[in-house]
Amino acid sequence: MLFSVLSDQGFSVEVVANGKEAIKICQKLAFDVALIDIELPDTKGTELLNRLKELQPKVVRIIITGHPILDTAMKAVNERADGYMLKPSEVTELLVKIRRLLDEKTKEYLRMLDETSRGKESTPVVKYPSPNNW
Repeated sequence: MLFSVLSDQGFSVEVVANGKEAIKICQKLAFDVALIDIELPDTKGTELLNRLKELQPKVVRIIITGHPILDTAMKAVNERADGYMLKPSEVTELLVKIRRLLDEKTKEYLRMLDETSRGKESTPVVKYPSPNNW
């Protein structure tokens, strides 16, 4: 269902069945968002959070669970998930969250680029004489 909804909204979507497939595809392709189920057949979603962060540091990682347990919510927060949603959730709520998180990441990236550009403009450049003239 999420594949259809996200595709209809203009997102390019890849679907995988487990953590190993998620890691494999993230080694090949760049993603903006990862929707991660807390209960995967081969791993915990909280463990996948860290691995995806290593592979793609800028990816927005949202944990989705049908088993809301305080322990998993705390792990998701501790592993720095960008979002945490309960299943079933309203599709519009998920879309709003995805767009908001992507907008925040974009603004952060543009701010970083702006600071880098300003740093280049204000950094003094010293030209050293040729070693032959020392």
